[in-house]
Amino acid sequence: MKNFLICAAVALLLLSACARNRQKLSPQGNLNLKSANVYYTQKDNEASLRKALGYYEKVLADNPEHVLALKRSADLVYYFATQIEPKKLEKGELVEFQNLDKATEVLAAFRTTYGRYDSVLVVMNRFEKLDDKERATRRDASKKKESSWVKSLKIAQILAENKSYEEAIRNYEYLSKLEPARPEPYRLLVSAYQEIKDQDKLEFYLDKVLSTNPDDVEMLSLMGAHYYNDNDYAKAITYFERIAAIRPLDINNLLLLSASHTELKEYQPALDALVKILKIEPENLDALTSAKDLSRALGNQDAEIDYMKRIINKRPNAENLKAYCYMMLGYKQLEGLMDYAEQWFNLDRTNKEAVQMCYTIAQQVGRKDLQQKYTDIYKAMP
Repeated sequence: MKNFLICAAVALLLLSACARNRQKLSPQGNLNLKSANVYYTQKDNEASLRKALGYYEKVLADNPEHVLALKRSADLVYYFATQIEPKKLEKGELVEFQNLDKATEVLAAFRTTYGRYDSVLVVMNRFEKLDDKERATRRDASKKKESSWVKSLKIAQILAENKSYEEAIRNYEYLSKLEPARPEPYRLLVSAYQEIKDQDKLEFYLDKVLSTNPDDVEMLSLMGAHYYNDNDYAKAITYFERIAAIRPLDINNLLLLSASHTELKEYQPALDALVKILKIEPENLDALTSAKDLSRALGNQDAEIDYMKRIINKRPNAENLKAYCYMMLGYKQLEGLMDYAEQWFNLDRTNKEAVQMCYTIAQQVGRKDLQQKYTDIYKAMP
């Protein structure tokens, strides 16, 4: 046991010595560090700061793991990059991109800062006991490493918004490799590949996002839309159903689910999806119209008539009243139909077809008075 403790103590001393040795510099390296530090203090002078950066680069050539040189050189590169980083400027409906021509330069700078801040953290994690100043250095390096990544992502988004999709994609993919657990680049890659219509890559990254977050409704919607547009309605349905389980009140999703079933001639599940919508929004015109058509396809005459009446209550225009009159005439259901025909005629008293409909219904229900009325109206029409 005693020998073990001695060996452990020796190992600890060796590790500490190695940590200290990693910060050692050659005589020339020390001179470069002193020069760098002198120029670094002149923070209101850009020329001095650029000289400081040059000397810190020489220090890193002497010792690539020198924490002070790593941190300060990264800070300087970070500072210079933020002065010229591209920005999106919105002026009402107009959108302008500032410094877009600097995007490649700035992205390269943030790649450098990300790597150097990461190196600071790696090296400092090998140190034994950190003092308050060192802990502050580590915190700042961690914060700016994150900021370098986030700023790079934002610039890539600006490139995409400017329709520079290939360049945006390259940066999204690079950032995803730096931090594979973060979903943002994958989601943005989905959008970019959707824009350039690369279906294979689109599907690949959609799968990647959903493998880590299977309940990502936005990505499920994109995947469903992808298969729907590709006429693969059976696959589209699987994604729309997953969304329905997560967001049962999502009307747009239920409409797409119904449309997919309709394309496959699966009329009952298509109607079931619409019934769910109409429980949420009883006057949803899209759902009422599709429900009417599906009821007809299913041979459910009573349901078709009911949906048509609800459509007219929502939108009593000439087109809907005309459709209802012809439908009911075809089904030989004439009770109360005269009211709808006259409502159609009253919307446009110059419409001969509406007058003829009124006459036909009056004739079939045995209303000679109304037959004569609409005969006279028709004769008086130009």
